[in-house]
Amino acid sequence: MSETRATDFSRYFELKKQLEEASRLYYKDGYSPMSDQDFDFGLKEMEALEAKYPELRGNASLTQHVGSDLTNDFAKVSHAVPMLSIANVYSAEEMAEFVKAAEEGIAGRGPHTWICERKIDGVSLSLVYENGRLKQAATRGDGAQGDDVTLNALTIADIPETLDAGRLKIDPSEIPQGTFEVRGEVYMERTAFEKLNDRFVLEGKKTFQNPRNTVSGSLKLKSVAECKTRPMRFLAYHIPQSNNSTHEENLQQLKKLGFHTNDYWTAENVDEIMKISEQIGESRDSLPFDIDGMVVKLNDLSMQRALGTTSKSPRWAIAYKFKAERAYTPLLSVEFQVGRTGAVTPVANLAPVRLAGTTVKRATLHNFDEVARLDLHYGDTVGVEKGGEIIPKITDVKKELRPAEAMPIVAPERCPVCGETLTHIDGEVVLRCDNLHCKAMVQCLFEHFVSREAMNIENMGPSLIASLLETGKIKRIPDLYRLTVEDLQSQERMAEKSAKNVYEAIQKSKDQSLERLLHGLGIRFVGRTSAKNLAKHFRTLEKIRTATIEDLQNVTDVGERIGKSVYDFFHTPVYTNEVDELVELGCPTEFKGVIKSLFQGQTAVITGTLPGMEREEARRLIEENGGKVSGSVSKKTSWVLAGEAAGSKLTKAKELGVPVHDEAWLMEQIANSDSGESGDSSTSPENEKPAAQGSGQLSLF
Repeated sequence: MSETRATDFSRYFELKKQLEEASRLYYKDGYSPMSDQDFDFGLKEMEALEAKYPELRGNASLTQHVGSDLTNDFAKVSHAVPMLSIANVYSAEEMAEFVKAAEEGIAGRGPHTWICERKIDGVSLSLVYENGRLKQAATRGDGAQGDDVTLNALTIADIPETLDAGRLKIDPSEIPQGTFEVRGEVYMERTAFEKLNDRFVLEGKKTFQNPRNTVSGSLKLKSVAECKTRPMRFLAYHIPQSNNSTHEENLQQLKKLGFHTNDYWTAENVDEIMKISEQIGESRDSLPFDIDGMVVKLNDLSMQRALGTTSKSPRWAIAYKFKAERAYTPLLSVEFQVGRTGAVTPVANLAPVRLAGTTVKRATLHNFDEVARLDLHYGDTVGVEKGGEIIPKITDVKKELRPAEAMPIVAPERCPVCGETLTHIDGEVVLRCDNLHCKAMVQCLFEHFVSREAMNIENMGPSLIASLLETGKIKRIPDLYRLTVEDLQSQERMAEKSAKNVYEAIQKSKDQSLERLLHGLGIRFVGRTSAKNLAKHFRTLEKIRTATIEDLQNVTDVGERIGKSVYDFFHTPVYTNEVDELVELGCPTEFKGVIKSLFQGQTAVITGTLPGMEREEARRLIEENGGKVSGSVSKKTSWVLAGEAAGSKLTKAKELGVPVHDEAWLMEQIANSDSGESGDSSTSPENEKPAAQGSGQLSLF
């Protein structure tokens, strides 16, 4: 491989890892680690490298499909028309290229106009009505299918449950009969977002990053009652299967049916489009909600159909994204914050400045490599951006305004909270405090330990933990198991019944399986999956504690980094003493799951909606019977468990000749195995194929 090719490949996979993680955090956790512009530019760079090296492009590439917000907590519904994402441009030149390509595609079809609308910074939602009554509401999901969030959608006042002619004061004949789909954007106004965050501060809960991410998480709440407390709005903007002639007529019909619709402007050419973008941009701060650009759509629906779509975007629409706003202000000081993992992050305190409709006083500096890149000094005048309405960041320094006596910002050698020497690991850009008892991390460590994925101690939220820490009732994890009902009842706003419930939950957690304790201990790099693999492999806590680094590294999906971290943890006295105390207090020391060999050496993929169980339950059954996990359908996949609306994974399985089974087959295999009968779990009569051997992972789609 040439040096240039090697460099390009290295850059490609660096981008791939960064953007996939950003996509996962946004769609699964409702968190944006980077601005939209940075993400889009990274995606364009990936596309350029794929064009240069076609072997890099695959169906799984972010350049070939929309991001997915699918979760395991909701039933899946198929979209009659795929819900695609709109491509982005950032300049007049790029807009001109888009318009030119579209006009070449509709040449000879007559005159055309463009519709320009504000791009609401929210979450897409599909509403399907049947004879005027809302049948289902679904998220975009992976474009082909989405999560059914109908009950949560009905808490949004802007979404009508019925399209009632009498209420709307229109002729009954104007109410669409049969299936009628409406698509739009769920959003939250800025003042409502701020009030919600204020409430969460008072309740001791984690606050939200921005309105868009708040909406994303709110639509996926399991509690409809909690969803009702989230003041969301809905703007309708699309009818995917329309009998109208133009997009403008669609908007007028939606408004007549009682939906709130976006303002819009018409344009004949690129110059008019860009003038409208300037008008929209100038009004940005005066709006009650966030917008991040302007959407431009071909008005004629027949022309839209003629242009069609790519695998992820329509060719008849584009989003013109506003550039991140920037302001300059003096840097007053720098704080060194210690996060839950011990990472020390420099945070700038700024002279207050107005930016993107809010007053900015603080900005992240990310890490000390960034501080060095900026050559940042105390007293500097710095440029601040709030791209994508996320946490402000410092982008540049006006060195010509630097005071003569300004001192450079130097990374601390010791933790600013506990005083322990900070460490730097090769390959990482962060400084880290490795003292798990550092006060900055204690609250986070307790929250993690009691969380649902760890020891699952119900009713012990952040505010109660903070109160117990403040009153000195707990200082270290073992102290949780020494709490009495009286200790709990002595906390503010803790009644006797509530105190008893928390106490009982703490005692109940002692019955958990070993992997939950391993996950809860906060061992660096050890997540839920690696904790379970360790527990399944060694079966007892004692065997894990006495294992060599080599023994640990040989566990499935553990490897060198996690193995060494586990070994170091159990050979550090301050941590082993805590573990000894937890064992004496009755915490779990054995793996309690049942492991069978029915699917030993096989990998499986679950796709679609199963009729009688959640996919997480199917996953548990397969793993308990020795099955492994695979990232996607491939020639190495042993078999696919398919439910309703299985989608592209089912298609790929059939193309590769991978056996496809249903839920009934899975239960039959397990039942036969439990009764001692032998069952062929790798093939089906219609499609015989040897089971793939070796380790893998189970992929949920």
